Order: sequence, then structure tokens, then C-alpha cells
Amino acid sequence: MADETLYIIGIDSAPLWIIKRFHRGMRMRGFSEFIERGALTDMESTMPPMTGPSWPSIYTGVRPGRHGVPEFLRMEPNYTKSVVYYDAAVRRPFWDTLATNGVRCLVMTPAMAVTPSSVDGVDMISGFPLPARFSSQRVKAVAKEYAFSGEPEIEADMKSGKVTLREASSIYLKSIRTRSEMSRELIETGKYGMAFICFTETDRMQHFSMNMPDWQSYVLPLYKGISDFMEWLEHRAGEEGATVMLVSDHGAQPIREKFLMNGWLINKGYAKLRPELEASIASSGSRGTVRYAVREKLLKAVNRSGSRKVLYDKLPKSIKGMAKAAMAKTLAGASAEDYTRLHDFDYDMAGTRAFASVANCPVATIFINDGRFDSGRVVKPSDKRALKRELMKELLDIKDGDGRRVIVKVYDGDDYYEGTKLFIAPDIMAEAREGCLLDSFGYLKSGGLFIKPEMAKRGDHLRNGIFGLLSYGRELDYDRIADKKLYVYNVEPTVLKHFGIKPDNDRRYGPIF
Repeated sequence: MADETLYIIGIDSAPLWIIKRFHRGMRMRGFSEFIERGALTDMESTMPPMTGPSWPSIYTGVRPGRHGVPEFLRMEPNYTKSVVYYDAAVRRPFWDTLATNGVRCLVMTPAMAVTPSSVDGVDMISGFPLPARFSSQRVKAVAKEYAFSGEPEIEADMKSGKVTLREASSIYLKSIRTRSEMSRELIETGKYGMAFICFTETDRMQHFSMNMPDWQSYVLPLYKGISDFMEWLEHRAGEEGATVMLVSDHGAQPIREKFLMNGWLINKGYAKLRPELEASIASSGSRGTVRYAVREKLLKAVNRSGSRKVLYDKLPKSIKGMAKAAMAKTLAGASAEDYTRLHDFDYDMAGTRAFASVANCPVATIFINDGRFDSGRVVKPSDKRALKRELMKELLDIKDGDGRRVIVKVYDGDDYYEGTKLFIAPDIMAEAREGCLLDSFGYLKSGGLFIKPEMAKRGDHLRNGIFGLLSYGRELDYDRIADKKLYVYNVEPTVLKHFGIKPDNDRRYGPIF
């Protein structure tokens, strides 16, 4: 086992282009150290490239089909969606493996890990998207000292205008600095072989600002705040002869347009709306628009608490099905004058062969309505294979008014999820061109397929995040590392190998060094 301490910094939605473009001008010396003395390169995310599946893949070294997190939500047989978080009982994270092998660990707010570790030797504060929980009195006492209860939940106030983007940036920066100070105190007073500190505020700020002319003034201070902590950590690592690793789950980009994937599926005849909603859309006017506004307000009140993923889906499945049926009966005829946000109960599933759901990012997840669902229409395996081939071809043929291709690549869900039994897996994933988001929910009466992004989607994700490495205690071939094709699945075996522990993950994704 290596005696060399390992420090890991996680940054949600950090792209290489932001760091390389701005690290000098913003005096982000924490990042500059990686670029000038170590390695900083791209690292490919999961499919879709989302917080939900990507961080658990970093923790476990396996694809989503094996750790059980396809996104923030998963599809149920009755077409509702349920919240899903990372569960260490399905596939344990690297910190639990390290602790069972005698490496004392500090784990600060790992995204999607909402339950603290119960393994001796792990001091942990759980992470986004739920309020912080604590594995020990030690970390609980420090969190209380700094009045820290988790990442600020201000998205609803940002959408309403109660909190401006400038104020949000300041709130998020304060959260980053608080977490940094807490981590510093714990590291200085504890004897940890591995410390992992994760920051997720960058993702929220980028979502709300990246296509704006002044986005840098909101986003870059957060990177500078993280860099300041990294600078302190690198100084400590230099004194100890330790190694510092930098990871992000995916990247970020400005969004200029949204393509309505279910609108396309409906227009092509693959999906069908309920007759009462079709009638409402056909005859919608001011009264219908008011009723639609009431419907959306009600659904938001039922489905969310702030921006937490707290949904009515937590009800038992039988009650959840009754709630869905009641919603469908009460609100089925509600539609806006042109734009309608589609919900699970808006589809005539008996007439639907394929629909998009769950993901709402530059990668769409499309489900074939087969026997996995209560009203599956595509029964024969041969019919499903034929439909999948047809859809994958037609998706690549989608062009905009200027003749530009909208979808740049399609992926077979069977290949990627490898027959998982942990959730109903998408059958097809479609990746959009740069600057385009694939919306799985909107529909336009006019038949149009492109709309402008809303406030919370001014920025969204990229396939590539970052991987950085900087060692003060061993000689590493940084050029060779930077030239490698890296995936989020490579992180866990790399961490274990650093401590002389044999990885037990997907053999396709070995240690990076």
C-alpha cells in the first residue's frame, strides 16, 4: 500500500475550455499548476453526460447499468418517473474500499451520494441534491461551526427573479469558500490518506448564465474560489510529497436553441397524444392557456420542492398510479396557445411506439414502448429491432431550415447499458450538435421543432469534463497521461491502484497511471 496521500478535487460541469482560456487572466494559480507542471486533459462522461450517472461512475469505475443510476430519474412500467440516487449497496465507492483496506478517508459533499458512509474510517458529509448528512460527530461538529447544511437551494428564487444572477453568484461563492474552510480545518486536524472534496455550484450557475454576454462575471468567480482552495491544497501536497487529482463529471457549453424531440416523434407518428389533449391543442385560446398555467403550477407544486428532486413518485407504486390517473383525468385537456409541456399522462401509450423522456440535455434518451411498460405496443423482438434501426437512421437525417444536421451521433442503448436489470434503460441515445439541447418535454401546436432555451437552460452539458494530475512525490509521464483517451470509469481504478489495491471494476477501463 502506498503511503503517499491523495487529494481529489471534484468540480461539477467543469470543461477544459473554460480553465485553459481564463486561468491566467483570473489568476487561477490552482489550475495553472496542473497546466504548467502536471497534466490537465479531457475526460469523457457517461451517456447521457449528466450529474446523475457520471459521479457514481467516477466513484465505482463502472457504467450506469451496473451502478444503477441512469439520471436523476428512472422510468417505471406505468410511465411515471421515480427519483434515484447513488446507492453504495449496489456498487461501493472507492472511499469505502480504501477504508476497508486501512486508508482513512475524508469525503466532502460528493454529488449524488446522499447517504453518509457507514464504514469505519470514512468521515463524510453527503452531497447534492439533498441536504447534508454526516457520518460522524467530528464532521457534524465542523459543519455546525460553519453553519453548513449543503449546497444553497436557490434555483426557484433565481427563476422567479427573487434572487438575481449577481446575487446567486455571490451566494454560491460563499458556499464554495465555506466548504473550502471546512475541508481545510478537517484536513489539518485529521490524519487522512485520501481526501475528496466536491463542488457542484458551478453547474447551477452555468445553467442559468452561459449564453449571456456577461456570463463570465457570474461563472468565473466560482472557479477562482475553487482555485484558491486548490492553491492551498497544492502547497500542502508539496510539503507532504502527496498527489493531487482533479476531476469533473462532464463539461459545459452555452445553449442557443432547443430541439423538441417528442415534437419530432409526434410529427413523425412514432408517439401519439391523448385525444382530449389533441382536441385542446387544436382549439386552444386564452381560456385554455389560463387552464394550462394552472395545470403547470399545480404540477410543479406536486413534483418539486425548490430544485430538490422530491417528487410524488416517492409514494408507493399503487398510490402513485392512482395519482397519475387522477392527474390525467383532471388536467388532460389543458394546453397553451402554442407551446405545451408534455407530461407522462399526456400520451396515448396504446398508440405510441417510441417516446423521449428523463434526459433533458444535449443527449436525448428515447424509449421504445415495448413489454417493459404497462401498455407496451411493440411486442415482437424483431419489430423492436426494426423500429430501433429505423429511428436511429431517421434521427441522423434530421436537418434544420439551413440544411444543417441536428443530431451528430446516435447510440444503441442495448450496447451501452448491457442488459441491466436495475432500471428500464433507454433504447436509443441521440447526441445534438454544439449549442443545441434536445428537449424531451415540449410540443408546439404549430409543428415547429426549435425554441429558445429558458432561463435555467442557458447553459448545459458537454460530453467531456476534465482530468488533472499533479504529483509532488513520484515521477509521472504527464505527456503520456494527457495523450490517453480517458473516461470517468478510469478514475476509481486509478485511485485504488495509487494505494496498491487491485481494482475490481470493468476491465475495459483500467488505471490511468
